[in-house]
Amino acid sequence: MPEMIDDTLMLRLRVEDLLFEEADLLDRWRLEEWLALYTEDAWYHVPPSDVDGDTADPDTSLFYIIDDAVRMRERVSRLSKIGAHSEHPRSKVRHVVSNVRVHREGAVIRARSSFIIYRSKDVTSDAFVGHYIHEIVERDGALLIAGKKCVLDMEALRPHARISIIL
Repeated sequence: MPEMIDDTLMLRLRVEDLLFEEADLLDRWRLEEWLALYTEDAWYHVPPSDVDGDTADPDTSLFYIIDDAVRMRERVSRLSKIGAHSEHPRSKVRHVVSNVRVHREGAVIRARSSFIIYRSKDVTSDAFVGHYIHEIVERDGALLIAGKKCVLDMEALRPHARISIIL
């Protein structure tokens, strides 16, 4: 029994470290390094706030963001350019991740965590609140993110109006 607890604890600590690294890279706007935390076929979704975000299906709901790996790379490229007017000058952001829960489903590690993201730009501060659902895989001893769903616990994006940062 203690060995099982140790394995579960170690898995959670490894996943927490990955999620904290992801948050830190996004805070420091190191988007290429952030992208390197993902598998080559990863996805990034932000479901609408008017449905159950945990079970929302992009085939039946209009998502705020539904990126595959190609679109993720395009998003990073676009946000890195001066021509990205919505983020030039870029926002100051702080991702706070907590309440991490982890379990294995075969080869996939599923993590659920709470987040609050503070964004300051143009003398305005916004807070995005919600929870993440990460799908994580292990490759060559390293953990990589295969998918990330950001479920906003907000009734609407107002007064924020847009999501121009990576949640």
